Amino acid sequence: MASKRAATALRSADLVRDDLESRGEVRAASLPEAVASSWERCVELGLDSAERQRIEGLGARELQDMRERNLQLTEQALPPMASLYEQIRNTRCLVVLTDASGLILHSLGDDDFIEKAQRVALQPGVSWDERSKGTNAIGTALIENRALEVCGSEHYFRANAFLTCSATPIRAPQGETIGALDVSGDYRGHQSHTLALVKMTAQTIENHLSFEAYPGAIEMRFHTRAEFIGTLCEGLALLDPQGRVLSANRSAEFQLGLPLQRLIGMAFEDIFDRRFMQALAHPARTVDLLTHHGVRVVAMIAAPNRSGSNGSRQLRQAQRPARESAVKVAQRCLADLHAGDEGVSRVVATVRKVIDHDLPILIQGETGTGKEWLARAIHEESSRRGGPFVAVNCSAIPESLIESELFGYENGAFTGARREGCTGHLRAANGGTLFLDEIGDMPLALQARLLRVLQDRVVVPLGGGEPVNVDFQLVCATHRPLDRLISEGGFRQDLYYRLAGLTVALPPLRQRSDSLAIAEGMLRELGGGRLSLSCEAQSAIRSYGWPGNLRQLSNTLRTAIALATPGQSIELEHLPPDLRAIAQPCAPVIEVPAAPKQDSAPASLRHLERAAIDRAIADCGGNMAAAARQLGIGRATLYRKLQGRA
Repeated sequence: MASKRAATALRSADLVRDDLESRGEVRAASLPEAVASSWERCVELGLDSAERQRIEGLGARELQDMRERNLQLTEQALPPMASLYEQIRNTRCLVVLTDASGLILHSLGDDDFIEKAQRVALQPGVSWDERSKGTNAIGTALIENRALEVCGSEHYFRANAFLTCSATPIRAPQGETIGALDVSGDYRGHQSHTLALVKMTAQTIENHLSFEAYPGAIEMRFHTRAEFIGTLCEGLALLDPQGRVLSANRSAEFQLGLPLQRLIGMAFEDIFDRRFMQALAHPARTVDLLTHHGVRVVAMIAAPNRSGSNGSRQLRQAQRPARESAVKVAQRCLADLHAGDEGVSRVVATVRKVIDHDLPILIQGETGTGKEWLARAIHEESSRRGGPFVAVNCSAIPESLIESELFGYENGAFTGARREGCTGHLRAANGGTLFLDEIGDMPLALQARLLRVLQDRVVVPLGGGEPVNVDFQLVCATHRPLDRLISEGGFRQDLYYRLAGLTVALPPLRQRSDSLAIAEGMLRELGGGRLSLSCEAQSAIRSYGWPGNLRQLSNTLRTAIALATPGQSIELEHLPPDLRAIAQPCAPVIEVPAAPKQDSAPASLRHLERAAIDRAIADCGGNMAAAARQLGIGRATLYRKLQGRA
């Protein structure tokens, strides 16, 4: 069913389109401003909104050349893209990365929607600039130079009206636009938070580009509220040794009230009320600063170490940002992965028995059930915990790059390769643990090479070079049924036998008995320790089906923490609409008088019943509906018994 936003867009745009096709002019007062301006540009270009678009894309060689020209962008963008896709997987959508012109370089998406998107050429090698594709989120965002959403019939061409697209430009450290990030899906599945997720992911990409551009820079992270340092809301500025701004992210621009082009080159003292060296040498982890515009911020500043490399890695490790803390807790030990669920307890007990026996472990389970958390916990409890933990998402790396990423390459192995070569994930995991996530998505040709490595424990880089011995614990994971893939010819049977020394399956969150305890633990670890869950919020969390499992729960709680008032409780209004819709109202807690004491005479049946009711109400924290379920009676019957009428 279409959301209210999608339904409104559909009606408004259809009226404007009818007017355009009958009168030849745009009467776009009912359209969003950016969409209206785009429609007017399309009319000036002479585009026919009813015309069937010509699909003109690049060939495989040309597309590869464009990817190599944009190698710096794609290297920094693909991991955050994969993370974004994991959050919205199975919602009939596609995550898209383009260059500055709107040419699609890479995409990740649900199989059923990819096929539908290809009918309108929403695929790598095709340009989605306004001149060729009319009003659309990618092309229009690049022209408007801002994040925006184009919903349903707001697309200029009728053929694209089944889409809802959310896009934002990606800029280089000096401010020039170098690409765009987009999520496109069926308009009937429109989600109001998608654009926010796209903007957050784009900022992550931009931050990574800045770190890559200025590896020895001094990092300054700041916010008006200290608890937001270490989150994507923080301002980030990179400074040279004299305190001049080299680059800054969008949050820094917003908090300081200055555009990037003005910030670049500004001295620290021209922005804040304190001298740079004084702030840098501050003994505390954080320092209070006041801008010359009267804005007070809390900052953390990390200077380069003596070798010239940035101290930010140590800072980020010490900080344990709130957005990563749930994963970090799961790394401590296997016991942290459950809060009483019998199914997960059995998995943990089984895994414990094979740790340090050099057996490959295959973890099966739906997306978001905690497969990587389990892999990290295995590493942390093994004798290899002092070595590296290398995680590779086989579905997130394009097929054209996965071989070089896994096996590494020598200098000059191919066009666009790093001058110094690349170690590769297999060699990087030596002495530690290699985690191959979504192993079912690995191309067949690479499966043969991986099988050879697992048999011989030797890696040969691309482009030649000496074979390198490797020794690592192998943990693989997949949400796909490998037995079916084997029968369909999509996965090698001999590789499967190499991977499945021990196979365990993690249950989905909807089948776990400890969902509420998991939520409360996540709440503490995500920085919401001062918050509690209201009775209605607890009801919603217990009753919801959680198609995105633990990952969806974590993201839901992060949003709720941001929306809730510190020191109070998370209410239904802080949760997404689909959770609010299923929450059961909580009955007020009834003070139950103590049952009369019996001396030596045996307790009456009524007294025993009353004691059981009291105990159930206490166990459920006063939640009468939950107490009734525990007792196996209806809520109305419970109230009658409390009032002495039953």
